[in-house]
Amino acid sequence: MNPRSWNLVDAHCHLGWFSTPADVARGAEEAGLALLAVTVTPAEFRAQRDVLVGEKNVRLAAGLHPWWVRDPNDAEALVEALPETRFVGEVGLDASPRHAGTWDEQVAAFERICAACAEASDPETPKVLSLHAVRAADAVLDVLERTGAAERCRCVLHWFSGSSDELWRAVRLGCLFSLGERSLATRRGREYARVLPLDRLLLETDLPEAEHARTDVPALAGSLGRAAGAVASARGVEAEEVRRVSVDNATSLLDV
Repeated sequence: MNPRSWNLVDAHCHLGWFSTPADVARGAEEAGLALLAVTVTPAEFRAQRDVLVGEKNVRLAAGLHPWWVRDPNDAEALVEALPETRFVGEVGLDASPRHAGTWDEQVAAFERICAACAEASDPETPKVLSLHAVRAADAVLDVLERTGAAERCRCVLHWFSGSSDELWRAVRLGCLFSLGERSLATRRGREYARVLPLDRLLLETDLPEAEHARTDVPALAGSLGRAAGAVASARGVEAEEVRRVSVDNATSLLDV
């Protein structure tokens, strides 16, 4: 698909959680927005695949969010979906107190997914992974390295909140970072926005926050615009430069 010029690109949103995903997708296209729509289970991916077919501004990712992992075998349904899409997410690991009880299952499922993505990737059509890493950045990077996904796939750390050492380890591995207004509201988020190489920077909304939401397209555009402004403020540049660079990075990554 030949890329077109977009006003903004949302590199991580939960399009399937809107009350009317197809309407939001069409409204976003009219507003000049392209979207990477992540999913939290393979079942959601299959359902949204049918709803969003033909939406040229949407790239739909097959996901298995760590909050939804209960058994390592949960990964198999996602692996079966890999021939249908280059895009995988939201996947990853979460070691926060609320979710640490499924840590072993999360690691096993994530490792299976990353190994399958690495095997299915090639230099012309690498898999693109949108990654969740809460209190688990080093563990996520370990899996990416161990399975070959760091080398063979394009890996994007969504809402990165790890340490500075983990940040630079991810940069050395070739990871990109999707930044949203909520992560940029923190001092750590603003500092990372300041120091990240510009060619690794994407913008995201992570919206909506819950299923069946009625958040509209102006809310998406507004959130992306505020994120661009926060990055620009952190770097001491114009918001238009951040917007342009983030769009260039995202259109190249997503082929949208």
